[in-house]
This record gives sequence, C-alpha cells and structure tokens, in this order.
Amino acid sequence: MENASKALIIAGAILISILLISVGVLIMNSTGDTTKSVEDSAGQIAIRTFNSNFTPYLGEHQTASQIRALVSAVNASNAKDSDQEHQITLEPADINKTLKSSKKYTVEADYDNGYISKITIKAETTGK
Repeated sequence: MENASKALIIAGAILISILLISVGVLIMNSTGDTTKSVEDSAGQIAIRTFNSNFTPYLGEHQTASQIRALVSAVNASNAKDSDQEHQITLEPADINKTLKSSKKYTVEADYDNGYISKITIKAETTGK
C-alpha cells in the first residue's frame, strides 16, 4: 500500500511538471509573436520616418525652390547613409542646372522594400 501511494505521488509530480512545461512553452510562443509584431511595427516606423523627409515634395506643381530643397534633402540623406543601404537616385541627376523659377515641376518616387529609392523630376508643360 505504501508503494502504491508513493507511485501516485510520483505520477502526480510528473503530470504537474508536464503541465508547467506546457504552460512555459505557450508563454514563450505568445511572447515570440509579440516580439515579431513589435519588430514589424518598428520597421514600418523606420520606413515612414525615412520617407517623410521626401514625401512633402512629391506630386505636381512643385516650384523650383521646393525642388532645390528636395535635392538638398536627398544629398544630405545620401551623405548620411554611408553604407548605401537607402541611397536615393535623382533623375535627372543634374536637375539644379536646369531649374527655372518660372516653371512648375512634377515629382514622382519609386520604392524599394517600402523605402523611396528613386525620385524623378519632370518639368510640367503649359497647355498653350
């Protein structure tokens, strides 16, 4: 009888151990999902922060002074990003030489993994 009660106690201890291990695994899995969610959110914030330096200049009817400010922002960003992970290409590259203050410009962006990677600047044609 004494051996049977010890066996039941040991079996109960094993079942409790298995239950505790299962709960631990569940907690680890749930925190892993939370960690991934936080990392994804941080990545989205980094993309929005990077792009926010250039998005005000996108669209039609941009002035020559706005284009100069955009070119300056792109050059500063490219100089700061020494590892060239998020370099932005300007098209045309020599846009400052051809800017005319009497014209308006259209600015378009191409994206790579969410980040602006190329900015194209075109002079708007007047409908005369």
